Amino acid sequence: MIRGPWGAAAVCAVPRLAALFVHPPSPTQYSALAISLADTHRYVLDGAATARLEPLHPALLAMGRLAFRSFGVDAERSMLVLPIVLASAAGAGLFALTREKANSERAAWIATLLYACSPYLVRQSASSMEITTATALLILAAWRMQDVSKSSRAAAAGLLLGAIVLTRFSFLPIAGGGLLLVWRREGAGRFAAAAAMTALCVLPWAAYSRSVDGSLWPSRVGENLFVSTNEWTAEVIPQTNVDVLVPIATDLVRGEPDPDRALLRRATDYVEEHPFEAAWLKLRNLAFTLQPRLLPFTERAGEATIVDGRLVIPEQRRRSIADRWIAGVFQAILLAGGAAGIWRRRAVIGADGFLLVVLASVIAVNSIFFPTSRLLAPMTFVLMFYTAAALAERP
Repeated sequence: MIRGPWGAAAVCAVPRLAALFVHPPSPTQYSALAISLADTHRYVLDGAATARLEPLHPALLAMGRLAFRSFGVDAERSMLVLPIVLASAAGAGLFALTREKANSERAAWIATLLYACSPYLVRQSASSMEITTATALLILAAWRMQDVSKSSRAAAAGLLLGAIVLTRFSFLPIAGGGLLLVWRREGAGRFAAAAAMTALCVLPWAAYSRSVDGSLWPSRVGENLFVSTNEWTAEVIPQTNVDVLVPIATDLVRGEPDPDRALLRRATDYVEEHPFEAAWLKLRNLAFTLQPRLLPFTERAGEATIVDGRLVIPEQRRRSIADRWIAGVFQAILLAGGAAGIWRRRAVIGADGFLLVVLASVIAVNSIFFPTSRLLAPMTFVLMFYTAAALAERP
C-alpha cells in the first residue's frame, strides 16, 4: 500500500483523470493561446500578439499538447495532462504541509481527501481554465514557504511565488506578502535570494506586456474593474456573470487608443462620483465571497444591452441542482470547518502567515473586483487545511 505523500498524490490523481475522460474540454482563450504556442510558436490570440492572459498556464497546456498528442491522446485532453500531474503533486504538498503544521497524519489525510474529492476542483481539472494550475502552484508555494532557512530553499520559494504571478496577476499581493514573510523570518539574505528569483520570473513578462499592450499588467484589469464598478453592477452581481457587460464596455471605449486604460478611468471616475455606492458594492462582494453557493448563481447566456437607457439582460441558464447542492454543501463544510480550525489554532496562528496571506489576498481581490467561484477556488486549500486541523483534533 502506498502511503505518505506518494499515496496522497495518487489519491488526488484518480478523480481528476476520471473527470478528464468524463467531461470533454471546451475551448477557451487559454486553450487557443496554447494551440498557438504549440503549433506556431507564437503567443497570439485572434491573430494578434497579446499580453491579456498570463503565460504560464497556456505554456503548460502547450507542453502537454506537444508531449502527449504523439501517444494518440485526444488533442484537447492532451493539454490538460500536465496541469493534472501538477495538481496531483500539489496533493502530496498539501499532505506534507498539513502533517508538519498540524503534527498529525490524520489531519494530513483529511486535508488530502478534501482536496482530492472537491467537486469544483475535480470538475475544473477537465477544463482548460487556469484554476487547476493556480491552485496547485499556491499549494506548492505554501509547502515550500514552510522552510526557507537556506538560500536554495528561499530561491525555490521565490520561483514558486513568481510562478503564481505568471499564472494569475491577482496573486501579486500573495507574492509580495510571501517575500515579506521570508524577510521577517530569515533576514535580508534569504529575502534577496527569494526576491531575485521572483523578479527573474515576472520582469521579462512585464517587459513583454509593456511592449505589446503598453502596460506592465494584463490588459484586462481596467475591463474587470469597470464591469464590477458601475451603475449596472448591482443588477448583475451575484446572479449573473459580469462578462455579459463586456460588449457594453467595449462599445463605450471603441476608438480609444488604450481601451483598457479608458475603462479603468471610467471605473475610478465612478468611485469618485459615487463613493458610497461604490463602497456598498464592494461590501456586497465581500459578503458573497463568504457564502457557499457557486458564483455567479447562473451560467452565462448571451450579452447584455442598453435599451432606452436601461440594462437588459437575457434570460440566464440555471445551474443544475446537482451543481448547486453538491458544490454548495461541500463549500459550506469548508467555510464552517475553516472557521473552526482558525479558532482552534489561534494560539499558533502566527505560524500560518502565508496561509493567511493567501486567504486575505484572494478575498480582497474578489471584493474589489467581483466574486466568482473561479477566482475563489485557489484559496480553498487553506480552508481544507483548517478544516482538517479542526476535525483531527481529539477532545
